[in-house]
Amino acid sequence: MHRITVLLSAVMLLIASCTGTKNIVYFAENSPTDPRVIVQQMNKVHEAIVQPNDILNIHISTISSIIDKSPSSVFNDGGVSFSVAPSLGNMGGAMGQANKGYLVDKEGFIDYPVIGKIKVSGMSIRMVKDLLTNKLKDYVKDPVAEVNIANYKVTVLGEVARPGTIIAPNHKISIIDAIAAAGDIPISGKKDNILVIRETEGTREYAHLNLNSRDVYNSPYFYLKQNDIVYVEPTKIRKQEGNDFFRLYLPAITSLVSTVLSVYGIVQLANLNK
Repeated sequence: MHRITVLLSAVMLLIASCTGTKNIVYFAENSPTDPRVIVQQMNKVHEAIVQPNDILNIHISTISSIIDKSPSSVFNDGGVSFSVAPSLGNMGGAMGQANKGYLVDKEGFIDYPVIGKIKVSGMSIRMVKDLLTNKLKDYVKDPVAEVNIANYKVTVLGEVARPGTIIAPNHKISIIDAIAAAGDIPISGKKDNILVIRETEGTREYAHLNLNSRDVYNSPYFYLKQNDIVYVEPTKIRKQEGNDFFRLYLPAITSLVSTVLSVYGIVQLANLNK
């Protein structure tokens, strides 16, 4: 009986050790002990491109309005009210602040005060600023336009501590930033097969990233774009926890096997005492 118990314990330890560390440690694939500094070229972060369903915050100011009393305020009174949920990285803050902004319709236009409809879809933020500045020169002196995408967000799902939506007001968020804001990947999540789903101009792209490798920095999907979806796959052990067989029947089978072994041990002891 003692030998059987020892054997079962050894089997359980072997199974537990099979999970390994390569799917737990970030960048483990390329991390030998090396005193040298490794320099790697970084990809340029592309400027955010305005898309349909984006909400633009637009603020117009001009130094001339202080002296000449030019009516620049009329251009800051438009838009519709909206509320954007707080980023996962700032859950302790306010529960979404009400603002005014301009919704980009499905054709890519916004309705702007005085000027009317303006096509902004497909433009960078800098291009939108320049476009507004040029159009407003007919109404105010020396206009300055500040523009940002209020609902620039990515969604993180799967095996992370806090799945949900993350707002990036500075239009820059990497896969590492997103996972960190979602509470990191626990030991039950796979770091070598992160799925990024991206919709661009009527197409849907599926890309896989390996966070166990330094090469992830060279991926065109390392820096996320608005409305990207990040999915972290659970490990096999985590999948088994969600399986009805392992969740409902395995404990009963284990208990039954334990009872059988106990009875077998009692019978063997009784035979030895005869």
